[in-house]
Amino acid sequence: MMKFRSSLIAVAALAALGSAHALTPAEVVAARNDGTLKEIKITGASALRFALGGFIQADLAGVYPDGHPKAGQKSLDVFWNDATGANHRAYSFLLKTAVGGWGVGTPVLITKRDAGGSGQGVGPLITADATQTHMKVDATCTTPAGSVSPATDIQKVGFLCSGTVAGLADAGLSDVEPSLLENTINGGLGRSVANLEAVGFVQNIFGVAVNKNLYLALQKTQGLVDPTATAIDESAAKQPSLPIPFVRGVLTGQLQGSTTAKKGWNLVVDAAADANAVNKKVNVCRRAASSGTQAAANAFFSQNPCGGGDKYPVAGPTATTGGTTGVLGALGSAAYKADTSTGLVETCLGTTVQNIAGAYGLAVIGRENNPTPTVNGVVGDKGYRYVKLNNVAPERANVVDGSYEFVFESTMQWAKSGANAPTGDKLTLLQLLRNNMGKATILAGLDPDFQAGLAAVPTSFTGAWADLPKAERDFTSHSSRKSAASCTAVTTQF
Repeated sequence: MMKFRSSLIAVAALAALGSAHALTPAEVVAARNDGTLKEIKITGASALRFALGGFIQADLAGVYPDGHPKAGQKSLDVFWNDATGANHRAYSFLLKTAVGGWGVGTPVLITKRDAGGSGQGVGPLITADATQTHMKVDATCTTPAGSVSPATDIQKVGFLCSGTVAGLADAGLSDVEPSLLENTINGGLGRSVANLEAVGFVQNIFGVAVNKNLYLALQKTQGLVDPTATAIDESAAKQPSLPIPFVRGVLTGQLQGSTTAKKGWNLVVDAAADANAVNKKVNVCRRAASSGTQAAANAFFSQNPCGGGDKYPVAGPTATTGGTTGVLGALGSAAYKADTSTGLVETCLGTTVQNIAGAYGLAVIGRENNPTPTVNGVVGDKGYRYVKLNNVAPERANVVDGSYEFVFESTMQWAKSGANAPTGDKLTLLQLLRNNMGKATILAGLDPDFQAGLAAVPTSFTGAWADLPKAERDFTSHSSRKSAASCTAVTTQF
């Protein structure tokens, strides 16, 4: 009862500030100083940043109380580390419903570290690493031009907070099971994951993306648009396809592109579409070794470590911090740029490569990332598009029925014991997140921009899949890999 009363006092204090914003940096600091702020640090899996943010917006954030200048509006503010929010994001809000002893209206700040990818949602939890850095929301945060507060779309920033603070993470997210992230090919050190309570909660759909220059060339080659077209055709019926073996060759360095070997983009782009296709450099924008997206690509395209050895070596930088091999460009052999977050890969492919005249590039990106997002009613363009694989589009419907197989079960985990093991109401909120973020009914309520990349796992329902209401079937897969075993094949289970 005392905690609930304290929460009401905190809400009243926020209203008394007379702010037209949500939990602004100043209000976060005030709540932190008076002991009413509840802070949660989550790390890992940048591919899932929208799944987390979308759930917070839709299901955790309540409205401002009566008496507040924004009474009745959603109490949500969005924080990024910079203009792209590539490495850190955070969300402040007032709880919509009670969570354990945290009453309605309790101020909460959830920080999400994307830098370093899924490996950061595993290794630092194993070692209880107190040096791991997280976003610091304080008085040094700034308000960028065009910011929106309170937030109406998690893809639109309200405040920029470039500072970080070291501390123990409360929980981690990973695109694949923690043990796979501890494999050496994925930047792991082979450590035991026995002290991690890891549970799969959603199917994470991945796609192969190309920059718009290459997308148009593929459309022309495959007869999907007129040979004289100067702009891509956005219709689903005109989406081009790449053979999985070709993508495998690109990602493992077997297709370098040169006028001598003639093993590059010329294998998928004919001379009629681009007379210089044989000379075009094979540019690959990819994730660093610690990334769950990279681990998923390694398993699916390289059979690594699934094949029992390094049969298909992964091309490009091997360091978990990323790096560049070669120079991104239009003509030449091959270049590989490995980045530490999904946002940076999007920038590499859709901005850096796309802005090099005539250059072609390819990347593996989590499908919940929309290359043409609608943010507060404005449609954007990130400069890349997803392609089909073996003529199957990377869409949720094709994952649900098992026809699209580049999909893995994502996990959320925390330490069972030790200095970083969550307890009490914090543990209750984390359990709420893990138990609900991946449910079909929750996914159906997310921003449409995110829905193509997520599907509920087969273990999320009981009985026959065919007996589910259609609204749930549309978001629930009846095909999957064996849980916590990403190297197994996709099979229909229900």
